[in-house]
Amino acid sequence: MTLRPVLVSVALTTAATALSTPAAHAGDPGPAAVATIQTVDPAVPVPGGDLVLAGTVVNTGDELLSDVNAILRFSAVPLDDRVDVRRVATDNDLRWGQRDADFFHEVDPELAPGETAEFVLSIPVDEINFGDPGVYAIGVDIRATPADGERLTLATTRTVVPWLPDAEALAAVPVALLWPLATEPALLPDGTLLTDGMADRLGPDGTLTTLVEAPGSAPVTWVVDPDLLTTVATMTDGYGVTTPDGTTTEGAGAADAESWQEAYAAATDGDQPFLLPYANPDLPAIASAGEDLATESASEALDATREWARRAGVTGAREIAWPGSGVADDATLAALASAGAHSVVLSADAVEPSTDAVSARVRTGSTTLEAVITDDGLEAAIDAALGPDPSAGVTALRQAWLAETALVALAADDETPVAQPLVAAPPYGWQPSAAVAKALVEVWTMTPWVRPAALADLPAPVQGTQVRLDSAASATPPQLPPANVAAATDLQRASASYAALLAEPEALTAALPLSTLRAVATAWRAAPEAAATYAATATAMVSSRLSQVAVLIPESVTLSGDKGTFPLTVSNGLPQPVLVSVDVQADYPDRMSVADVPPQRVNAGENATVEVTAEATANGKVPVTVRLTAADGSSLGPPQQMIVNATDYGAIGWIVVIAAVFLFATAAVLRLIRARRRPVPDIADQGETAVTPEPLRETAR
Repeated sequence: MTLRPVLVSVALTTAATALSTPAAHAGDPGPAAVATIQTVDPAVPVPGGDLVLAGTVVNTGDELLSDVNAILRFSAVPLDDRVDVRRVATDNDLRWGQRDADFFHEVDPELAPGETAEFVLSIPVDEINFGDPGVYAIGVDIRATPADGERLTLATTRTVVPWLPDAEALAAVPVALLWPLATEPALLPDGTLLTDGMADRLGPDGTLTTLVEAPGSAPVTWVVDPDLLTTVATMTDGYGVTTPDGTTTEGAGAADAESWQEAYAAATDGDQPFLLPYANPDLPAIASAGEDLATESASEALDATREWARRAGVTGAREIAWPGSGVADDATLAALASAGAHSVVLSADAVEPSTDAVSARVRTGSTTLEAVITDDGLEAAIDAALGPDPSAGVTALRQAWLAETALVALAADDETPVAQPLVAAPPYGWQPSAAVAKALVEVWTMTPWVRPAALADLPAPVQGTQVRLDSAASATPPQLPPANVAAATDLQRASASYAALLAEPEALTAALPLSTLRAVATAWRAAPEAAATYAATATAMVSSRLSQVAVLIPESVTLSGDKGTFPLTVSNGLPQPVLVSVDVQADYPDRMSVADVPPQRVNAGENATVEVTAEATANGKVPVTVRLTAADGSSLGPPQQMIVNATDYGAIGWIVVIAAVFLFATAAVLRLIRARRRPVPDIADQGETAVTPEPLRETAR
């Protein structure tokens, strides 16, 4: 065998994530290196051709490396199954094979710490010992001599390649690709945006633009959050952005939002996307705080989606729920079922027993939903492309996808023209680079043995498959932290108070009641701190509105009699009329009673005078507590105190006086009668002796 080296004169333009040994950190003590396979060309080797493996080597140690070589490593035994495809990257005991020194590349005579060099191996396919059709592990060993002179293997990086000499004869594998279109919410209760990050995402090079443009004419299955479409529509008319100090600036993305809206309409023309529950609230997180709360949130989100579809003129809208990770718990499914959901996206590794079906009936307790089962192998392939350098995952994505689907095609019976269908799903809310999105669509549509299909066009299982949630996976599904749910609950309370305050609830903007759903959107899972900022900002906005309605009280008032009235003023600084109640309670009800005040309507931007009637039973000052409440009884601002001064008894006072006079008069008459029944002593005999009071005289006798 002869070596056919390929020298690299320019930087490699096709990058991929390597399936390699764990990376060392630059400057680690002793000799160390990390290798990455960046090119596998062709992705599916063919007889008579060459296979090129190219990539980079980084000296991550603190020693100079000499005579750095890249040497082919190959196993002539094909992988057993699809699970092995995912193990190649990390399991050195799996099809480790052996090094073939006939195929090597002299990478660099000397590689200093921190330096990077490129390697290229070009191997005639006929000289590689591929055997039966299947998927094979292949890779590169990096050998070098450190300063102590001992020759070492410092890194091994591996990938997988399908060997299919007769690919045209394979059964077709129908594959549907879900295409989620969702992102972190931005629309606040007042119609402004939390940040102007949406402008970047909707711009020509933005991630949301990439998601709309990348599919082209491919039959992706769109799964869309109506909240995103609402936000974009808001931006097209011009919009404000709320700054951290509470001021508002003009948003910069109106034109890009309009362009994106047009691109989305063109991309989905003729299709009917699946609609997610509005803002897709993180139901597993909400259910952890309370199952009733999760049911309420699911109902509100689904109702909001249906209302959005009605307003948008979408007839026969298709709905689907999607727990962000494809993993749910019993409470989540129960909440969805109670809210009227019909179908849910679940990952294959989240249900049991294991199934190859793309749809199933998932049962938990008394709840049953239709489930779309996504393929965990294709999920892993897509995940391989997501890293700090998005372009570095393209090759890993392509090789894993080809390997997974090839094994499905090979597993089909000779007499089966169509293999087991699959559903592929990127991570919910993903924001891929253009290179990754394009690579995914290309490998899906250009793999010879894959037949791209819409979800609705996949062959249905012959018999309905029954599954249940996997107990281990559903025990602790990924979710937002409890603090985010608590913050959203505070926002919900404030929003409910504001809604109850309005005299004309139809004037309530849609942004307000939906803000609670946005605060716990599944898309926040990667950024819970940003979610907390959203909830705090929205709550502050609602609280600010509530504070614009207040009752103005004097320090003290004086009643003109035992029963009188005194005025209080209700001020409404809102642009909508409000309906409020003024609750006045005497701190000492035995001294004063206050009549109930009927609810008061106060027009927008106006003040209204409320007459309060009080009745005193005693003279003096009585503290009174005044509370302003909404229709639901929630307080608007803190309680306030004032003094009501009663200085004139009036009728009650006179009754008390008359009664006292009567008692005194009666006592005097009785005393006079008793005095007349006794002999009266002579005044002369008494001299200057004082008259003894009656009780004491009795004692003297």
